[in-house]
Amino acid sequence: MNLIRIIIFLASISLNLFKANAIENLIRQKSYAASTEVLKRLLDVEEMLEKNLASYVEELKWKLDLIQQALRKFRAEAIRMNLYFKTYLSNPLKSFALIRHQQQDWQKWALFMSETIGKEHLAYAHEMRSELPTAFDLQEASRSIELLITYYELNPNELASGKLLGYSQPGAALSAMDCYALGMFNYFQKEYTKAEIWLNASLLKYDSSQEAKYSIFINEKSIHKWLGILSIKRRENSLGMWHINQAKTEHYDGILEEHITMATLKEHCAASLQRPSHLHCRYNNWTTPFLRIAPLKMEELSIDPFVVLYHNVIYDSEIEWFLTQSFDYTPALLDYGGFSAHRSGKNVFIELEKGELVKTIEMRVTDMSGLSMEGSDDLSLINYGIGGHYIPHHDSFSEEENKTEDRIATALFYLSDVELGGATTFPLLNLTISPEKGTAVLWHNLKDSGTPHPKTVHAACPVIVGSKYVMTKWIYNMDQIFRRPCQANSLNS
Repeated sequence: MNLIRIIIFLASISLNLFKANAIENLIRQKSYAASTEVLKRLLDVEEMLEKNLASYVEELKWKLDLIQQALRKFRAEAIRMNLYFKTYLSNPLKSFALIRHQQQDWQKWALFMSETIGKEHLAYAHEMRSELPTAFDLQEASRSIELLITYYELNPNELASGKLLGYSQPGAALSAMDCYALGMFNYFQKEYTKAEIWLNASLLKYDSSQEAKYSIFINEKSIHKWLGILSIKRRENSLGMWHINQAKTEHYDGILEEHITMATLKEHCAASLQRPSHLHCRYNNWTTPFLRIAPLKMEELSIDPFVVLYHNVIYDSEIEWFLTQSFDYTPALLDYGGFSAHRSGKNVFIELEKGELVKTIEMRVTDMSGLSMEGSDDLSLINYGIGGHYIPHHDSFSEEENKTEDRIATALFYLSDVELGGATTFPLLNLTISPEKGTAVLWHNLKDSGTPHPKTVHAACPVIVGSKYVMTKWIYNMDQIFRRPCQANSLNS
């Protein structure tokens, strides 16, 4: 049995080596960017592809002409029917012809419309793909252009217009798509300054009147998107957001959303305390009967989503108890095989059985929120040291996690002051809260309909000087049926 395994193993190695050699030989045979002699082959390939495309166009025209002829006939017949509908429909032959036409002809037209035109042309185009330059060829060609610029100190904008060392050849000018490709090559090479130059050149050459032609390959939104990302990378956030707004993108992709959030986050973490000016402070004496005799001082921070800050909501003696216990702290988040880059800190979950004070704090969270603590997580005590942070995230679960229950609300207690840094920020709410011992932030993670609220994305800014202690309580929605019913029919939820 072992001998068979060894043979299979050696055979697999030989097969992989064969494949690797075949790929290497193919690259050596082609390498279009490395030799003008090999590049000549592309002229023949271009001619064959053009002929194939022209033939495909003729077949499309034939189908279009046929449909237009039939459409003219159908329209003429429809006009006659509407003008003389009484005599038309009273004639049994016409009535039969109308029924037969609609029962049979339109079904056949539907089939004809769904038929793929030029199957053999499409198949040929796919076969010819093996003759086309590879991504490796484009990469090498892009690198060659950058080499020319470096060695001969060429100006990329002049190069884009067809000027080579004083010789102007307008026919050799690069297109908007050429400049875009060079911009993306430099971006993935992390040559961001060069990438921005080429993308700006692409934007200048982009002809919006030819949008239909460009849309197959690139569009103006894509150019603005990457220019926005590059501007944000060099901390030109206002310019970056201008480009992103020009892109008019309703739904940001992952890369764009990450850069926008991080750019906003940097501004918020560097700023002083930010609070809304149109909201106010008041005493909460209504969420539970107990608050009628001992109301809590509450500061409104946001209405949608609901975010409030409670002052003097946990006492120094209570804080001291939590911070002097011999809890076994562990790294807050771990990735496979090591520490997480998402969060830097240590935490410990404190069970109800740890003492009466834990139950008292849980009851206080009920007073703050009006929600039941049944089914909620244990209190989480977290310590952030120098540089301790947590990247932008939601406390609610994502759709990928496929959870039947979710965190309806979060209560975050500040158990220490922080000399510098360590703020909690909600970038999409323009809200930054500096840690203040004895205060607590409470916010709702879900809309009234029970779906996650996108604006509750928040982050813990890095601690610069000091040590930050916070205590978190996550409250779940499944046990709030009588306290906060789900409003599934709310249009604005």
